[in-house]
Amino acid sequence: MSDLDFQRHMGNTAFTALLANARYAFLTEQVRPAVGFEPIIALVRLEVDFKGQVHYPATLTTETRLDRVGRSSLALAQRMLVGTRLVATSRAVFVLTDRSSGEATPWPEEIRALATTSEREASHP
Repeated sequence: MSDLDFQRHMGNTAFTALLANARYAFLTEQVRPAVGFEPIIALVRLEVDFKGQVHYPATLTTETRLDRVGRSSLALAQRMLVGTRLVATSRAVFVLTDRSSGEATPWPEEIRALATTSEREASHP
C-alpha cells in the first residue's frame, strides 16, 4: 500500500495516519503527564472531513487542540493544512478507561484545567 495513488494524490488512509500521529503527540505531551500510563485512553469516535487534495510533494501541518472535556470523555479537534490551504478537519473522542475493570474513569482536574487554558493548541509539521 502506498500513501499516494496513481495520480500522486495523498490517499485517505495517509490523511488519517498523519492525523493519528498528531493526536498521539498531543496526548503524549499534554494528557499523559496528568493521567500516567496505567489508564487506557480509548478512541471511541473519529470523524474526518476531506476538504482538499494533497499532491506530492507537499509540506503538511497539523493543528490539534482540546475541544471539550466531559466526565470521562474528551474531544480533540484537528486541522490539516498545506501552507494556509485547509485540506482536512477531524474530531476524535476519547474515553479514559480503567485498565483492570474496563470502566470509564473521570478525567483528573489537570485535564479540566488544560481545557480552559489559552495554550491548548499544538502544531506538528
